[in-house]
Amino acid sequence: MKTGNILRNTALYQIKEYEDKFPKINKVYDELFKDLIIDKYNIDDAVKSVKKLFDKEVLNFVAIDGTEYSRPLFDMMIFYAGAYSCEGSIYFSKENNLKIKYKNKFLEDSSDVSSCVPVYIDKIPEIDRTFHDLDGKINLTSSFTEEAIINNTNVANFLMTFSEFYLAYKYASGKSHDIILMDRSLSNMYSSLLYDTSNRNLWSTNLSILDYNIDDQKLDINDLTIGRYNLINEQLNLPSPRGNYLRYTIFILLSKIYPDEISLDQIIEILKINDNKSTRNRIKTYIQTSIKEGIIIENEKDKKYTIIEKYRSTWTRIKKLVQELGDKIFTDENEPFVLTKEKGKKEWLTTLDLSFLTLFSFYMLIEECWKNNILLIGITKDTTAKEFKNHVIPICLRNKIWTYNEKLKSSLEDGPSTDRMLLQFLSILNNQKINVPWSLIEYDAAFVMTIPDFRNREGYVSGAIKNNIIQSQLFLRSFVQFGKSNRDKKLRSNVLAIDRLAYPEIDLSSNDNIIQFKHDYSNIELIKFFLFKNKNCKNEIQNLLLVVLKSMSGSNIGEAFGHNRALFVADKVAKWHNEEFRNIVDSTGHLISCNKNLKNFVYYMNTFREKRQAFESNRR
Repeated sequence: MKTGNILRNTALYQIKEYEDKFPKINKVYDELFKDLIIDKYNIDDAVKSVKKLFDKEVLNFVAIDGTEYSRPLFDMMIFYAGAYSCEGSIYFSKENNLKIKYKNKFLEDSSDVSSCVPVYIDKIPEIDRTFHDLDGKINLTSSFTEEAIINNTNVANFLMTFSEFYLAYKYASGKSHDIILMDRSLSNMYSSLLYDTSNRNLWSTNLSILDYNIDDQKLDINDLTIGRYNLINEQLNLPSPRGNYLRYTIFILLSKIYPDEISLDQIIEILKINDNKSTRNRIKTYIQTSIKEGIIIENEKDKKYTIIEKYRSTWTRIKKLVQELGDKIFTDENEPFVLTKEKGKKEWLTTLDLSFLTLFSFYMLIEECWKNNILLIGITKDTTAKEFKNHVIPICLRNKIWTYNEKLKSSLEDGPSTDRMLLQFLSILNNQKINVPWSLIEYDAAFVMTIPDFRNREGYVSGAIKNNIIQSQLFLRSFVQFGKSNRDKKLRSNVLAIDRLAYPEIDLSSNDNIIQFKHDYSNIELIKFFLFKNKNCKNEIQNLLLVVLKSMSGSNIGEAFGHNRALFVADKVAKWHNEEFRNIVDSTGHLISCNKNLKNFVYYMNTFREKRQAFESNRR
């Protein structure tokens, strides 16, 4: 009774607290959001954009979703994961009517990938870095019971993530699809993968791909160092010669001019960065570190530098690595997760290996999308993002990009904590003013890690964590709402988070879409962000996406109300495969249990918990 009262009272208090926030944010729409929410789209302009961007009237799309499953079986843990797709076409007729046609044979004709791996439970801490300390060793201070290992292992999740990006890359490299939809936040995934692969202490102890032979050359730590930031687009200034990215722009520059040598002065001039003492010292430090690591060679006579020839082919070899191991994982029926290295030595792939392979697959996907003019879109259903409210708005108000007043500031602070809930409330409260579908203006994904300047200087920004700001001009973010009830105007679908890849030919077509700030990071550096400042800014891609995604969000399926139908179908396909695999695991367990030759052996392979559950189940 006591516990029930606590639960009831606490839940009612939380709901009442949210309800009290409704009237406090009502004025925010008229004060600010009426100029930031786009609730009118133009099909004529969308058709023109299709012809301009793709030079055709029929676009092929693919939606990709993943699934995972893990289950103990005797003394082993069975991990399963895969990525599954839904394909179709969008017809832009001369009458400007969109028609969506889906492929019917989702299970037979798709290019889906999946794999499974049985691992003895006591072996899992060796391959799953969840159980490692900061030095990459198994954490001996923690007592890992079998239950703790089973409940905390993330092998299946890492495998699922890799399968999604590897499948997306396969579709992009096939050049037969114009739009790729993923059930993920692309920008968040990019930051997460960089973080997961950032601890160099783990590389020597936890990576099986290290020293793996590709093109008769071993993949070494320097290859991984260069490859982690090998996302290059000169028009978008990627990677930018600032912050933590400066070192990698030097690698790229030296690779581009090889075998020529270049001086420090030339590096500063070509990269167009501030020539001051602080910058020079940073570049010298990076170069000296790289010389010690064996990446860069110094001509001591002329004080010029060049990159070692081996590392000019780093990215080519990494792409071959991903393709070779991807095919092995998803097609090899004999030890798909075991690498055979020198002298027949075998090593298990680890979760850190999967993080690196996923990051590289992501880069390869982005490369193909830029090269083949493919729209890459991520859609997130239940996001807890709050950067628009807590980062974008304060920065723009402080720098007078938008109008500032104290009442607006207090209303926002008292409003819902997440961007999704804030926008859902605004949509409901202003249902007479906001038409569905609508979209928030697009802004740079780098705002996630950007906050107002520590010293309150106008024209400056700071990094949210250790004053670091992630790569800008790579992804753009927004929020959308597609569905509403015909009977009740207040009944609307959930707000979805959208992020997409940036495309320089379109997104850089106007300087009005770019804002520039100063960042005080060891010295003053300039950072450019994408920001479509209000709903009147021309945004061809966003208009096209709003038209396309609205057409793919039919409301005749209750659980898909306001969501993307293609991703909904891909999710259903993934769940069907997941259920089929569960049946396979159950059947395999029964087959082994009924084998009279393994009777005694199987008895001791079962854990005490499994035996107890079997007895309890039979007793019921």
